[in-house]
Amino acid sequence: MRKTNWLIGGAAVFAAAFALAGCGEQGDLDQLNQNEFTLRGMIASDRQQISSLKQQIQRENDQIEELQHSAAGAGAAAADGGTLSMNDRVASLEAEVKALQAGMAATPGAIPPPGAPADSAGAAPAPGMAPPGGPAPPPAPAAVPATWPTELDQEIADAQTSNEPGVKIYREGLDAMKAAKYPLAVARFTKLQHAYPKSALSEPAEYFAANALFETGGYDQAILQFNDLVMRFPKGKYAGAALLREAQAFVKLNDRIDARLTLQKLVADHAGTPEAEAANTMMKDLASD
Repeated sequence: MRKTNWLIGGAAVFAAAFALAGCGEQGDLDQLNQNEFTLRGMIASDRQQISSLKQQIQRENDQIEELQHSAAGAGAAAADGGTLSMNDRVASLEAEVKALQAGMAATPGAIPPPGAPADSAGAAPAPGMAPPGGPAPPPAPAAVPATWPTELDQEIADAQTSNEPGVKIYREGLDAMKAAKYPLAVARFTKLQHAYPKSALSEPAEYFAANALFETGGYDQAILQFNDLVMRFPKGKYAGAALLREAQAFVKLNDRIDARLTLQKLVADHAGTPEAEAANTMMKDLASD
């Protein structure tokens, strides 16, 4: 009898230890997924900063060209003091451009400024472009049709009878989205999220805002929005669709590694859904590159 009790107790201890090990493994997996999503968000943020720096450099280069053109047109008719002042402004702008280019070179994944050596810090070929003498970039996978237009029509119909906080702002965002006024749609959806963060409309508002950014070519910003949406609402109505669009945004940026990681997460977390089926098709196309 005592031996039987000992065997039963030992089996119970073993079962408990096995269950704890399983919980530990699941916890590790969840932590890895969290770290992966955080890293992708950081990468997208870096890309956004690089894009902003490039635009600022272009604007200041344009100003330099305008000033130089004005100085040349003034010719001998310009007073010496005015010419010197204009030259000082040109020199100041050129110094700012060089400082911005140095900042870009120090940013991870940045493209070196014109004239910089190929091995400068942070240098990397531009997305979608092959390095000099290298092979041509692989073709983009077949585009998966966007589902948000159909989802938008359903949201417009549902919003007509909704009493959720912020529904008026939400309707304005939906109407702007329907009219392809994407910047206005982003502004309305963002206002809703800030003013009514607890509203049930916060999730679809972020989803459509991310799609509006995608449609305007703001792929980095769209990735950040889709990523945030999935982290806030992992089992939400638009989680699967958000992951699919996030992967498509990575493809637009020629980032096939993050595209595959996102698609793998979609298939694992939302198996059996139409989005998972589309993800499998995209992964096959990416694997054949």
